[in-house]
Amino acid sequence: MPASESEVLVGRRYLERGFLDAATRLFLRSAELVTAPDWASLAERLLERNRIPDAVRVCELGGVPLPRERMLVAADASLRRKDVDSAMRLYELAGADRERWAKLVDVLTAIPDRERQAIEIVDRHLGGEAQPEPPLREATSKAPRQIKAVK
Repeated sequence: MPASESEVLVGRRYLERGFLDAATRLFLRSAELVTAPDWASLAERLLERNRIPDAVRVCELGGVPLPRERMLVAADASLRRKDVDSAMRLYELAGADRERWAKLVDVLTAIPDRERQAIEIVDRHLGGEAQPEPPLREATSKAPRQIKAVK
């Protein structure tokens, strides 16, 4: 089906009125005629409704960057509510800085049974911030004592 200016215009109207699924459908049908500001506006509205995967898909299809700052603000709000899973997902997508990842680790370590996630975040995003391991004991001139099996 050929792209249609009419579909894009109707899609914009749906977007203005908050009918995001209808706007998305129409924009996808006529993707080559939809402007970058239209795609960005649709992505913003999807983020307002916490439809993160849809917003990411729209940004990819429209060739527009993810609204990084908006995503980081939403992630910070999730972290304040102790919704660490949403915060992690948004921080990953938006490319959060070390300070934000450190705050997330602080929240995770205050929650029981989240130690594995905290360790993974430190390994992946905070790199060299872990405490150094104690040095290995150097070999002494004595040979280690052998233990003999007794029958």
